[in-house]
Amino acid sequence: MYSIKSRLVNALTVIIGAILLVVFLSLDFILDAWVDKQFDEALIEKSNYFKSLIEVESDEIEFEYHKGFMPQFERKEDAEFFQIWSDNKTFAKSESLAFFNDADLKYKDVPTHESRIFKLKLPDGSMGKAISARFQPQLSSEMDPNDIKYIGTMHLTLAISNQKVTNILLFADLSLLFVFLTTIFGMRMVIINVVDRELESLSLLNKEISELDANAIQIKDNPKESQEIAPIRRELNRYLDLNAKIIANEKRLSSDIAHELKTPIAELISLSEMNIRFPDDIRISATYKEDVLSISNNMKNIVNQLMMLNQSGSKSFSLTQQSVQPYPVVEMVMSELAFKYPEIKDRVLLTSPFHLPAVHADKFCMEVIIKNLLDNALFYSTKGSSISVFLCVDNSQNNVVLCLSNHSGIALTQENIDHLLQPLYQVDRSRTNTERHGLGLSIVKNLCEINSFSLETTYKTETNEISFTVSFPLIPVKI
Repeated sequence: MYSIKSRLVNALTVIIGAILLVVFLSLDFILDAWVDKQFDEALIEKSNYFKSLIEVESDEIEFEYHKGFMPQFERKEDAEFFQIWSDNKTFAKSESLAFFNDADLKYKDVPTHESRIFKLKLPDGSMGKAISARFQPQLSSEMDPNDIKYIGTMHLTLAISNQKVTNILLFADLSLLFVFLTTIFGMRMVIINVVDRELESLSLLNKEISELDANAIQIKDNPKESQEIAPIRRELNRYLDLNAKIIANEKRLSSDIAHELKTPIAELISLSEMNIRFPDDIRISATYKEDVLSISNNMKNIVNQLMMLNQSGSKSFSLTQQSVQPYPVVEMVMSELAFKYPEIKDRVLLTSPFHLPAVHADKFCMEVIIKNLLDNALFYSTKGSSISVFLCVDNSQNNVVLCLSNHSGIALTQENIDHLLQPLYQVDRSRTNTERHGLGLSIVKNLCEINSFSLETTYKTETNEISFTVSFPLIPVKI
């Protein structure tokens, strides 16, 4: 199990942290490069300045350096150094070198009028940078170039400590690191607070769910919740509503089952008490066994239908798809119902195309569906009225359609139509007929669902004609 909050906070921290890291590293590199460039330019400017102090006068080279104007070349602490060579001999060097055993600076040989910057350790032990340059001294303004036969090249090395610059850059790096870490920490705190505030509605929803009891109808709306949480609350309320309907239906089903069984049980008890009380009464004893058998068969019929209802609604119901001819199945069902309805052949009008293709379905389920629909139509239709059974092919849907229509003996309301397929539902609330239990159509509905058959119910108020339409597939379907 993982935490959405932790993942979200960590992901945002890593992403934003990576962006800030790239920005700060780029800033650090740019700053270092800029400082190095400025330091190098300062070295070049100073070296050029020293070159400008050297002039050729009357075949002599003069170095017009004046003490006191650049004290950094004359002191021991925080000193800077220079050394000039002419003909491979020291021509001049800064007084600051005298404080360190009159040390000499290193010189990097370069072409004339060029220079080279390099790192080195200064005489005072600190790290710094130096520039070595090779140049020809300039002529004095009073000198005629034609009078000069030859001017040799000179070498200059100028060394300056970069320790202060390094310390400043180090301080800048530490400052950037501090800002980076502070920003990451502050940003993480902000993200945590924002996520906590946004997930507050989810926590409230979770609390409300934990407080639900068996009588809960729905979870109250929270006007402050986010758009992402609202669908969850809506679906939970839909589930609670569906669950409440299921519980109400189960209660109704339990009550109806008890009512259906109560009548035959009461008849058995009453019949047995009368037989015990009046054992010699020929009117009771003569038909006692047959009455008990009839009541028992009625109870058996109720139990069998309830078991069929339970099996038809179970996912473990075994199905065997095979090629079945619809027309012979309808004729077989009519033959089975002939003992119950002797006038069935006169009342049922079976219509079918001459060449009706076979369907792929479970034959047992198909027989039960047609039998229950036809039995229901024969029993509840107007006495002596005709019942239409029409078979046809729907090529657009690859189905064979069975449409069974009859005229209802009583007018039905929309409420009756909506509840017809519910278990143990009867239009006659008083349940005066002990042979009908309201299970046939609910079994049909369950069998159609597990076989993926289409079932439609239509009712015409003007003529009280009710129709049931079942579509059987011509090709095998995945169940």
